[in-house]
Amino acid sequence: MSIKDIIMLSFLVAGNMIGAGILAMPISAGIAGFWPSMLMMLFFSLSMFFSGVILAKEVNQKKDNTFNYPSLYQQHFGISGKWIASFANLIIFYGLLISYLVGASKIILITFKIDANFEPFILFTLFTLFTYIAMSSMYIIKKYNTFLMLLLWIAFSLLVYVGESSIKIDHFIHFDWKYLPMAIPMIISAFVFHSIIPTICRDANWSSDIWKPIALGLLMGFIMNTLWLIVAIGVVPEFGHISLNEARLTGIPITLEMSKILKSELFLTVGTVFAIIAIATSYVSIGMSLKDFSKDILENSLNIYNKWLLFVVAFIPPLVVSYLFADVFLKALDIVGGIGIVLLFGILPTIIYYRRSRSKLGILVSSIFFIAFSVTFIITLLQTFGMLHLSPMS
Repeated sequence: MSIKDIIMLSFLVAGNMIGAGILAMPISAGIAGFWPSMLMMLFFSLSMFFSGVILAKEVNQKKDNTFNYPSLYQQHFGISGKWIASFANLIIFYGLLISYLVGASKIILITFKIDANFEPFILFTLFTLFTYIAMSSMYIIKKYNTFLMLLLWIAFSLLVYVGESSIKIDHFIHFDWKYLPMAIPMIISAFVFHSIIPTICRDANWSSDIWKPIALGLLMGFIMNTLWLIVAIGVVPEFGHISLNEARLTGIPITLEMSKILKSELFLTVGTVFAIIAIATSYVSIGMSLKDFSKDILENSLNIYNKWLLFVVAFIPPLVVSYLFADVFLKALDIVGGIGIVLLFGILPTIIYYRRSRSKLGILVSSIFFIAFSVTFIITLLQTFGMLHLSPMS
C-alpha cells in the first residue's frame, strides 16, 4: 500500500470518527471532569483500535465485495449472531444519521436565526445533499472526503486559536467520577470508525497493511478530540445559565454554547462551518457503510436486487425519525455509543479474539476490553429504560 493510499484511507477513517460525537462528547465529558474523561479516551481509543484490527483481519480473509458484519458474525456465532449484528448495525447507522441530521439542522437554525417553521426544509435540504454524496462512487467520495478533511482541520485550528485565549485553568480542576459512565457512550461514539472497515479493506485490495491507515486515522481523531476537549471544557463552565449542563439539557452542540461565552462572530461562523463539515464527512462515511450493510441484507439474505429499495431501506427511516423528533441529538448518540457500537464493535470482536488467542497476554487484553464494553452496555441499557440515573437532574 502506497503512502498516498494510506493517507487517503486514513482520512476516511478520521472522517468516520469526527462527526456528531466530537460535538457532543465535551458536554458529558466536561461534567465528569477533564482528567477522568482523558483516561477513558485513552483506554477506549486503544480498545477501539484493538477491535478494529480484529475486524479488518476478518474482512481481509473473506475478500468478498458484498461482505459485511452480519455475514461475519453469522460465521462465528451462527444465525443468532447474524441478527444480533444486524440489530446493532441498525442502531448505529440509523442513530448516527438521525443525530447528524438533527444536529446540523439545529446548528443552521440557531446560527442564522431562522424561523423554526423552516426546520423541515433545512432538514430535507441537508438530507438530499449528504445522501446524494453518500450514494456516489468510492472515487468521488474519496476526493470529496479528502477536500473536506482539509477544510475541517483549517476550521478546527481557527476554533482552537480563538477559544484558547478564554480558557480558564480552574475548569480542569473539577472532576466527578459518578458522572463518568454518562460520558463513556459519547467517548466511544467519538472513536468509532469500524463501519468503514469493509469499504477500506476492499479499496486497499485486501492489504495486510490495512492497520496503518486505521492507526493514522485514529491518531488524527484522538488529537482532534483531545484538543477540542481542552478548549471546550476550558471555555464553558460545568453548571450555570450558559454551561455544559445547559447544553446537555437543551440538546444543542457545544459550539453554540461556546459562542455565547466568547461573544465572537468569527467563532460562531467558523464553529458552524466546522460543525457542518464534521457532520457531513461522518454522514457520508456512515451512509456509505449503511448502503453496503443494507445491500448485504437485501441481496445475500433476501435475494432482492433493487437500488431504489436499497435507498429507501437505508436512508428514509433516519429522515422520518429526524423530522418527527427534532430534539433527539444527544439521546441518539447515547444509545448508539452505549448499545449499538459497544455490542457490534466491542463485545463481539473481543469474543472472536479471545476464542482464537493462544497467548496469556492476548486472553488478558481481550478479557479486559470485553469487561469494559459489557459494563458500558449494561449501564446504558439501565439508563435508557429509566432504571438508573447518573446525570445531573438540572
